[in-house]
Amino acid sequence: MNAQELLQRYAAGERDFNTTDLSGVQLREVNLRGSSLKNAILFEADLSGANLVDVNLNGVIFRQANLTEVCLAGAKLAGADLSETKLINADLSGANLWRAMLRKAVLHNANLDRANLHQADLTEATLTQATLSGADLTHANLSGANLMGANLRGVNGTEAKFVRSQLRGADLERANFNKAIFVEADLGRVNLSAANLSGANLSYASLDGATLMGANLTQANLINTRLMLASMRGTKLDRAELTNSNLTEADLSWVSLQGTNLSAATLHKAVLTDVDLSTAILRGADLSHAWVDLVSVSDANLAWVTLPSGSQQAE
Repeated sequence: MNAQELLQRYAAGERDFNTTDLSGVQLREVNLRGSSLKNAILFEADLSGANLVDVNLNGVIFRQANLTEVCLAGAKLAGADLSETKLINADLSGANLWRAMLRKAVLHNANLDRANLHQADLTEATLTQATLSGADLTHANLSGANLMGANLRGVNGTEAKFVRSQLRGADLERANFNKAIFVEADLGRVNLSAANLSGANLSYASLDGATLMGANLTQANLINTRLMLASMRGTKLDRAELTNSNLTEADLSWVSLQGTNLSAATLHKAVLTDVDLSTAILRGADLSHAWVDLVSVSDANLAWVTLPSGSQQAE
């Protein structure tokens, strides 16, 4: 079917275009609101500026299509293939993208607020300046994705994957990343205030200058993680693993460190006001020039620890 025939049938009142092959069609700024294109093929099609509100696109193949500035608010895209598709400035708010394929898709400045991306594949996708506030990212794969400057406030990213992803400057306030994977991810200067990262894997990640005030990092894996100049006031780090982590000049005031492993961690010039280190593991940690209350270390095991004075405590 070509574009002209499709538009003629739509104008005549037809709405069912399921399984139709529309590869390469030119449908710029077309209005197909309320129609069904379930399992249709739109490979390399151009629907830029189109109105696809409430359209059933479950299982559709949009691979390498141009959907720039398209309106897909509330659209049904479960299982759809949008790999390498251009979705710049697209409106996907409230869309159902359950198990959708979005590998290498370009979603710069796209609106994905409240979208269902459960189990979606966004590997190496571009989501710079995109907004995903309140979106469902549970079990989604965003490994290698670029989310610099994106808004992920309040997302549910339980067990989502962000391996080697770029999130510098992103807003993740109050997001739920329980057991999520951020191995080698760039989280520099992100806002993770009041976020839930319990059980998350952030090993080898960079969180330099990040804001983690009030965040929950209980039992998180932060081995070899960079947290230089991070603001972590009131953060929960109980039973977290911070072996070899770099917390130089980090603000750890009022942080909970019950059973936290800080072995060989660098806390040079860190601020540890009102912090109880008595149950933390500090073997080989560097506390040189750190601001530490004397009462907080009086009952701590300081074997091989470099003290604020610069001296090293023998075992």
